[in-house]
Amino acid sequence: MHSSSFSFAFVSNSIVVAEKVQSYAREHGWPLTEVRLSTMEDALPVARQLFKQGVDVILGGGGTGKLLRRHLKEPIVTISRSHMSILQALIQAREYTDNIAVTCYDAIPPWTELFSSLLHIHLHPIRFTNSQELTLGITQAIAQGAGCIVGGGICVSIAQTHLCRGIVICPENEALERAFEEALNIASARRRDREHAVWLQDVVDALHEGVVGVDPSGKLAICNSVARQALGQKRLQDGWALQHLGLEKSLQSGNLTEGTVKGENGQDLVFTSNAVVVDGIKKGALSVLTPDVVLTDLHRRLKYSRQVGLKARFTLKNLLGESPTMQTLRIHAQRFAESDAGIYIHGESGTGKEVLAHAIHNASTRRHAAFVAVNCGALPESLLESELFGYTEGAFTGARRGGKQGLFELAQDGTIFLDEIADISAAVQVRLLRVLESGEIFRLGGDRPVTVNTRVICSSWKDLVREVREGRFRADLYYRLTLLRLEIPPLRDRLQDIPLLAHHLLRRMGMAHKDINSEGIELLCSYPWPGNIRELDALLRRYSLMSTSDTCQISLLQDLLLDMRQTQGPLALSAAPQEMQTEQRIPDTGSLRQRLRQTEKQIIRQELARQQYSKKRTAQSLGISLNTLWRKMYDID
Repeated sequence: MHSSSFSFAFVSNSIVVAEKVQSYAREHGWPLTEVRLSTMEDALPVARQLFKQGVDVILGGGGTGKLLRRHLKEPIVTISRSHMSILQALIQAREYTDNIAVTCYDAIPPWTELFSSLLHIHLHPIRFTNSQELTLGITQAIAQGAGCIVGGGICVSIAQTHLCRGIVICPENEALERAFEEALNIASARRRDREHAVWLQDVVDALHEGVVGVDPSGKLAICNSVARQALGQKRLQDGWALQHLGLEKSLQSGNLTEGTVKGENGQDLVFTSNAVVVDGIKKGALSVLTPDVVLTDLHRRLKYSRQVGLKARFTLKNLLGESPTMQTLRIHAQRFAESDAGIYIHGESGTGKEVLAHAIHNASTRRHAAFVAVNCGALPESLLESELFGYTEGAFTGARRGGKQGLFELAQDGTIFLDEIADISAAVQVRLLRVLESGEIFRLGGDRPVTVNTRVICSSWKDLVREVREGRFRADLYYRLTLLRLEIPPLRDRLQDIPLLAHHLLRRMGMAHKDINSEGIELLCSYPWPGNIRELDALLRRYSLMSTSDTCQISLLQDLLLDMRQTQGPLALSAAPQEMQTEQRIPDTGSLRQRLRQTEKQIIRQELARQQYSKKRTAQSLGISLNTLWRKMYDID
């Protein structure tokens, strides 16, 4: 069955053809809802009425179909006469006479001579475009000796009035199938076009800007409610938009046209018009109108758009860990956040220095202002200066027109986080020291100071004291930056936090169903984690992608950790405590109990390294229980 949501009609002057088309449509499930018999003169008004009633496509037989297609812009499908159907009708007519006339709408086809020679008959073509010409042609053909008229149903009727035999050319099933399929394709395409047009109009009406479009002749083709309200219906109907919105100019030149006009209520409107070109052919022109106050507001919002996204994302709750060092770190961070003094955060790569900076900002009174983070080690000196302090127009080749704000200005009343501060050059150190001392910056190429009120938090994995001693970092800048100091412990120094961190990271990945049992946690704690939490996160991501079960796969964890030890062995060694990397000596100060405890710590650490940080093997090697080892380890930490 074919789509019943469409409606087809058939218009013809032949009852014989109409009955065959109707029977075929019924048998094959085509949506033929109307069949109309009419003369050629009545076919056009009949077809127009059918389209008004909601018919999607009209099928016409023979000359009627050709007539409708010529005079109507609506979808018409002609059921064409095939050569085989014509030949069959001529063979049938030859049984009565060899002098046969055949009707041809509008033009005489080239097959008449071929069929005449093939069938050994005298074939007289009758050309017609209306009923009067058809009647006259049949009358003349009969007068000239034609004994049979071959054509449509009306041809037979006219022939019979002259006591002449007539034979109707009936379309074959293949021709009917092609015609109905073409009708279905046309109806489907028109419906899609209507749906797209409705979507387009809804989209255009939903815009905040006015939209006016014209076709190649300048006739209004599209207009949304915003444009109608801004320009007024009378202007649009009078063709005012074509000239005053640059649409005519864009149609002629094919180029963009811009300008301003006064709206109906006196409001200034900015328009941009351009030609609509399809396959190199201009199909019209489109104009977009925006009130100038909207553009002014947009410019203002764009100017400050960079500040909108400069928000701290983390709080102190994101500093996970129940180890004593992490609890102390959160307490100090909360206390330091209440001050405006500069803060220096020291910690290895991957420990979460930037997360801590975010958290301090969100815990401070500056939380509602911008938080700007910049990695000083990732930018060359010239670029870092322009990013931090901004520049004026023409400060250097390629400088943006109008200049550019620096990050210190963007962080006004907020916080700027300078990551890897130890990597800045001597020149940048001098400029940064001036900002901290005076609260003023000079843009590159500028001659006027800009006052800034910005709190500075910096961090580094390097030892700044050593950098100062070796002359790579200014001592006066060091004292300014490190008035308050926070130390983030490496992961190996807070192994008891690994269960909490592991489950949090898996949950953040959407892998909370992946279980890490106590044996798996022990395996994780056996590794020194030179990359700290970032490395733990990477391992768990690999584990989640490679695991095939929700239960803990110890063998997979072992393989992943072994791979990390093999590929990051030097890093893992450098991450171990210094006393584990060098030969230990017996303490020579303190009481006997204190010296024994220190020696015990050294023995445990050496054995941990020897057993590749496997606590189970370390406990077995030392002859103590696993619980005792855990207790002594945390006593060490």
